Amino acid sequence: MEGGKSDAVASAASRRHVGGELVSATTADARSARIELLRRHSSGTIEWRFRQPKLALFWFRDGVRRFQLNVDDRPFAAKVSATSGLCFFPSHVEIDGEFVVDDYCDYTVVLFEPGLLADRGIPLPQRPVVGFGHATMTGSLRELSRQAGQPDSLFRLYLEGWAMQSLAQLSRITGRVAPRTSAMPGGLPAPSLHRVEEFVRLNLGKSITIDDLAYVAGFSRRHFTRSFKQSVGLSPLRYVQSLRIEESKRLLAMSPRSITAIATGCGFSHLQHFSTSFRQVTGMSPSTFRREAELGGRYDVPPVSQADRGDKAL
Repeated sequence: MEGGKSDAVASAASRRHVGGELVSATTADARSARIELLRRHSSGTIEWRFRQPKLALFWFRDGVRRFQLNVDDRPFAAKVSATSGLCFFPSHVEIDGEFVVDDYCDYTVVLFEPGLLADRGIPLPQRPVVGFGHATMTGSLRELSRQAGQPDSLFRLYLEGWAMQSLAQLSRITGRVAPRTSAMPGGLPAPSLHRVEEFVRLNLGKSITIDDLAYVAGFSRRHFTRSFKQSVGLSPLRYVQSLRIEESKRLLAMSPRSITAIATGCGFSHLQHFSTSFRQVTGMSPSTFRREAELGGRYDVPPVSQADRGDKAL
């Protein structure tokens, strides 16, 4: 738990030092997880040192602009946005660095109890993931945070169920760049796939070519194209489009931006291109999708189409 102007919890197994002034803190516990809703005040930067025996998921909701971190001596730097506001750290990872923030920043922390979860046979994610986006997880964190602010008698049960589902999602996220097919002869190694995914997510609004992706992966265009499809099951540019559609669904459901602005921001060359691609994947137009989302309809529909329509830049 955080408190005071400079917070520290130190022991052989844990360390937690956060700069700035803690303005408010709301916490709630269940057997498998603990949630903390935190608001801090700072002059512009917050120093951070962190080590926990628990698994930790951070959602930087508002007021955090960018960060520079060393995670087990590996440097990470990223701008924080609606599509990159999540960080996950396995148990006993050493983290230090700083955040650039507004005068006030709000964030949610969920700490998972690894022992209880392992005893239940739940696979625990082992790889840190820094500055990533996941529409389904962000939406569930928003609802969890809302309920934690005014918990009722069933909240602990809700938190338990949420913890199980979220760890399954985190296991997929931390392992999804190394699917089973990547172990087949000719498949790309997991680090290359991870670099490609991070590059695509950071550049969704720009033109992305196969040459760009091959360079990031560290292979020739020909080898990359063949190996990527063997590993992922999609051509490289069809994969790029699937992530663009995934992000556009999140924005249509959660952002007041116009459909044209969303199309451009997700890297589609014009509105008709976006509408056609979106309908092929979801079976509905962007405007229909937005209306259903506003009415409380399901927007987590399958994000990719199996059709492979060529390899021009998307």
